[in-house]
Amino acid sequence: MKVAIIGGGLAGCAVAWMFRQMGQEPVVYEAGPTLANGASGNVSGLYNPRFSALRGADADFYAAAYSMALRTFKMLDDIDWCPIGVLHLMDTDKKEKRLHRTVKNWNWSPAHMRLVSSSEASEIAGINLRYDALYLPDGGSIAPKKLCAAYTRDIECHLNSPVEYLDDIVADVKVLACGSAVLKFVPDLPIIPVRGQITQVKATQLSANIKCGICYDGYFMPAKDGIHTLGATFQPDQNHSDIIKQDNQENIQKLAEAIPGLEAGLEVVGQRASIRATSRNRFPIIGNATGQDNVYISAAHGSYGVLSSLMAAHLLVDMIMGRPRCLPADVIKALSPQRFKKRV
Repeated sequence: MKVAIIGGGLAGCAVAWMFRQMGQEPVVYEAGPTLANGASGNVSGLYNPRFSALRGADADFYAAAYSMALRTFKMLDDIDWCPIGVLHLMDTDKKEKRLHRTVKNWNWSPAHMRLVSSSEASEIAGINLRYDALYLPDGGSIAPKKLCAAYTRDIECHLNSPVEYLDDIVADVKVLACGSAVLKFVPDLPIIPVRGQITQVKATQLSANIKCGICYDGYFMPAKDGIHTLGATFQPDQNHSDIIKQDNQENIQKLAEAIPGLEAGLEVVGQRASIRATSRNRFPIIGNATGQDNVYISAAHGSYGVLSSLMAAHLLVDMIMGRPRCLPADVIKALSPQRFKKRV
């Protein structure tokens, strides 16, 4: 089976990798000069499931995606996978209530998800924290750009190859995995561009002590080669990747509010802005494109693309190859592009 994949970011590269595992012939078409040219091009990023208070379709999807990603990362080389653990600070009453319910209703083993006091969180982090937290010992960081390279090793990729019309490509199956550019081919989907900017800062004597990822209304990563990554801004309906200096200050200010004093002396040494895509209800869009039998979609992964793109690839392979589905029927329905069709 020849599979044409439009888009060379995490979503497209994961689909290519999954089809190759099944012995098929994937071909990636990327409009830009490199793979991971857009939102997937960050040097490093944290991976986390998207938490919800209840155990529904969204929780089932992200729980499965998280587990699958951890198994897959062990199989891949040169992706800078660092399972250093991640703390999610309960820095508001609303977040505290939600994360307490997450732990109760998701019912994971404490070895993989547990609540910790501020003192235990401080010990885990290596720095004084004033909030209790939800702790994911298996969480950590990865290099999305390197992950795309690992997925597509020995796979045919065409760079600088924008696709104007799907009919121009000869393939048994075509997968749209090109972020908000999916709208060029399926214009009625509620895909929303979201601009995000990360900030890189030089480690200080204090910040160099941090041993795990820390999430608040942003995130802060342990130093690598003396540099921390923090971010990211979230700006819906902004469709440009220009650098905005004020966004660096916004990222640092969020850090200061969550962990006062940690921002002192941080020197900005880099930044990167890119466009992610999300959907109206912040859930990925995965499945067959309406009215196009051999066209499938993996899009709207938002801030959780490292995990959700891989799970999406698994589901699409199951659908296209007629295999038993890797997800329950209610989750597949919740992900489907058809969920946005107007009911008459």
